[in-house]
Amino acid sequence: MQRPFAMETRLSITTSYSLLWGTMQPRLLFDRLKQWNVKKVAVTDRDSLCGYPACREEAQRCDIELICAAALTEGDGEIHAFVQNQKGYEKLCLLLTKRAEDGAFSYLPSLLADSEGLVLATSSPTLLATLAKSKADLYAAVTPSCLASVQTARRLGLRLLACDDALLLEKEDEEVHRILRCMALHKTVGSLQKEDCAVSSNVLLDSEKWNQAFSCWPEAVHNARKLAAYNPFPSSLIFPDYPVEDSAQELEKRVLSGAEIRYGEVNDAILERITYELHIIGSKGFAPYFLVMHDIVQMSSRTCGRGSGAASIVSYCLFITNVDPLAHHLYFERFLSPSRLDPPDIDVDFAWDERDGVFAAVFERFGREHCARVANHNSFRLRGAVRETGRCFGLSDTQISEAEKRLFISGLKDLDDPLWQTICRIATKLEGLPKEISMHCGGLVITPRPVYCYAPLRLSSDGYPLLAWEKEGTEMAGFVKIDLLGNRSLAVIRDTLENLEEEQIHIDQRLWHPTEDAPTIAALARGDSMGVFYIESPAMRQLQKKTGRGDFEHIVIHSSIIRPAANKFIAEYVERLRGKMWEPLHPRLAYILDETYGILCYQEDVSKTAVALAGFSESDADKLRKVIAKKAGGEKLKVYRQQFFDGCSANNVSEETTRIIWEMMLSFDGYSFCKPHSASYAMVSFQSAYLRVHHPSHFMAAVLSNQGGYYRSQAYISEARRMGIHVEGPDINHSRILYHAQGNTLFIGLMAVANLTWQAREQILEERKKRGPFTDLKDASSRLSLCREDWVSLVESGCCDSLGPQYRRSEQLRILLTNAVRNTSSDQLELFSPEKHIPVQTRALVQVKRTEDELHREFSALGFLRTSHPLLLWSQYLKGLKRVKASELGRHRGRYVNLIGYQITQKQVMTKGGQSMSFVSFEDETALYETVLFPDLYQRFYPLLSTLWPLVVFGLVQDDQGALVVEVQHLRKVGS
Repeated sequence: MQRPFAMETRLSITTSYSLLWGTMQPRLLFDRLKQWNVKKVAVTDRDSLCGYPACREEAQRCDIELICAAALTEGDGEIHAFVQNQKGYEKLCLLLTKRAEDGAFSYLPSLLADSEGLVLATSSPTLLATLAKSKADLYAAVTPSCLASVQTARRLGLRLLACDDALLLEKEDEEVHRILRCMALHKTVGSLQKEDCAVSSNVLLDSEKWNQAFSCWPEAVHNARKLAAYNPFPSSLIFPDYPVEDSAQELEKRVLSGAEIRYGEVNDAILERITYELHIIGSKGFAPYFLVMHDIVQMSSRTCGRGSGAASIVSYCLFITNVDPLAHHLYFERFLSPSRLDPPDIDVDFAWDERDGVFAAVFERFGREHCARVANHNSFRLRGAVRETGRCFGLSDTQISEAEKRLFISGLKDLDDPLWQTICRIATKLEGLPKEISMHCGGLVITPRPVYCYAPLRLSSDGYPLLAWEKEGTEMAGFVKIDLLGNRSLAVIRDTLENLEEEQIHIDQRLWHPTEDAPTIAALARGDSMGVFYIESPAMRQLQKKTGRGDFEHIVIHSSIIRPAANKFIAEYVERLRGKMWEPLHPRLAYILDETYGILCYQEDVSKTAVALAGFSESDADKLRKVIAKKAGGEKLKVYRQQFFDGCSANNVSEETTRIIWEMMLSFDGYSFCKPHSASYAMVSFQSAYLRVHHPSHFMAAVLSNQGGYYRSQAYISEARRMGIHVEGPDINHSRILYHAQGNTLFIGLMAVANLTWQAREQILEERKKRGPFTDLKDASSRLSLCREDWVSLVESGCCDSLGPQYRRSEQLRILLTNAVRNTSSDQLELFSPEKHIPVQTRALVQVKRTEDELHREFSALGFLRTSHPLLLWSQYLKGLKRVKASELGRHRGRYVNLIGYQITQKQVMTKGGQSMSFVSFEDETALYETVLFPDLYQRFYPLLSTLWPLVVFGLVQDDQGALVVEVQHLRKVGS
């Protein structure tokens, strides 16, 4: 009998993108196939193309053709659909979309009616008999473990197709498949039934075994080789259409109109830059994208366009971004250049509570069929895999948690228990496998044709059409992804300005230039920036103190250089800024890095350096930047490293200088900014800082209302008091739901009251609006229909103190509950006047002193105290304790001191040696202060940092380039 040709084509392979079913990771699969000299492969994941981009990337790496395909589950069988042309691809996307939206959807009627562009294959005799009645390009699938289809094929006159039907890379992976099925079905290993798992858990056969399996079916092998490997991803980008006759002309008109508003007078330099950018945008066909973005940014009150797009004057004139790229020398080619093939990338931040509304408006404006959100592919992490595998073996969460403490200290080694050995072995194999698909926080695509013509869709948990692919896959498919992200600081600025308007204080946005405001610059130079967007973290405030610079240009630098990987360069940067002499790394870099004191600071510095020193093209330089930023490493980075070193050598750059510069470039792996992005953030920082300096009570009220920022509410309340703001409430007559300010008084909002229901808050405000303020406890209880828990929350937080200041809070609660009746008599509505503001000074001055128990309950209800610092709760332990106040630390440089520390925040970091250490921010009644716990101290005292109990901090006060930090020597609980 004739033997088949050499094994070149492998069909019907299931990967881990058959979620909670498949076990093979694409990288390992394609490495194996490359070893066997396979030339063409079809991955057929179950009802899904989720893994197609990842598999395509791996196939290209291994020089293997990838057939776009999927396994369509129908009853107990599967129909393998292989895409042969664009029509077939669109048909498959539509079918998968319908199944994802409706699990009961049957593929058969659609396939029987029209399957043009698809090759279909199945080993199910029933499905073969049904599909044979249509005009489908149909084959009987022959698999190593299922030859029954051959007889059916002969009876129906169908051709044969050699299909692997492989699920496992190794036989041992069968236990992983079983655990995945347990997770999918919420079963334990003991309750799993045979029908819950794959009928035949086929292992991917090597060349010899594969040839042996199909030796009798050369026809099937030959037919497999004939299948086309159609690439459905377009060579051009998928831009949205825009309903105008000439997009480029419309864009030019809008840009010139916006330029007049932005600049007043459009001079030659401005016009030249606009013309240059419009030419590149027009030549690449990007005009519709900018018009769409222009429409989107007008759907919200405040926006912050960021990323490399902030280097574009077109974006600036369209009000997509808010930083003048000419004034701040922003590098447009980082965004777009004639040689760059990538699509433009503009990320836009919206006020966090407006973003959902923006998405809804986008879908309405451009059509639901033409819009989709981008997915996230969530993978198993080791800890989660251990926990979920343990549950599959019937262990309780308590048992798993107890074992975890031992497991992750020993690194999953030295296990004596056979069950836990099995759990850890399986969990290790699960690590990195896709687990579920969720929705990307801001990714969106808009398409000229319905989205399902380009990709399969599913529905997100909140009903949005959701692409099957995550960010990288979306971009690989040619979509131009738009990121619409939420930003709490934009809401802070919005709410502050609205609160000021209530008091007839108006800030004209067209004339508002906070970057030029001297008091704001001075405050930032001192590090007075709690609550200020992006520059309020302890590390950032310390950097501000070290440099003493608060101008816009330096805030831009600091917003980028603060990234973790640049830490080793920050000290050198501060020294140079303060006058240390320095030479450029190379004369060719002087003009590039002068403004950052010779230190690579921004993402584009990597690209500029590669161009200037090694002769990279703009395109190659940007690719190098991306490889470093994505920590791609491996072969790609080796190739670029060689290119960089060779280029530097050709330009007479010494090997030692090249090595130093290369190491600095590698520090941009992971999290870093381009300058336009940093400048965009710095503008929001300045707007926030201006409001903090000039309207502190209104600003801090907005910060607390939006619950954003680096710290808990208590820290902001303490900071407000240190700023001289009078803090009032919460109060049943004066508080709104959100925090607000009047003059220099900050009123705590009802939102601060823990366990107070939303309905109760709404009812209080509605009742006050209809009938006026509450006069006393009985009046409140008769007019409000609240449950007992709501009354308890109101009383314990002090909301009712103004209605009964002479009563203990327990007595207030008794009166309220005793008199609580629902007033339904409509004629009583006229007994109350409309709500009026009750001046604070008219409140009863006679108020009982709150007991220790009342204060503890108040703290539990609010997370802070209404009139004092929380340290008041431990005052009995502080009497007689010899200590230094935080506000006095400047007088104790180089000395050991005792302090009281109420923990505000901490950041754990790893040393070069892999040890944990921590930076902790504390405060006392007078000020914040920063501390550091080096590894040996952190190991001893980290349990104390997991509680809110105040600590006695003993340490050495060090002056770190002008910023004070306490090197902790010992910690103990107050009172211990």
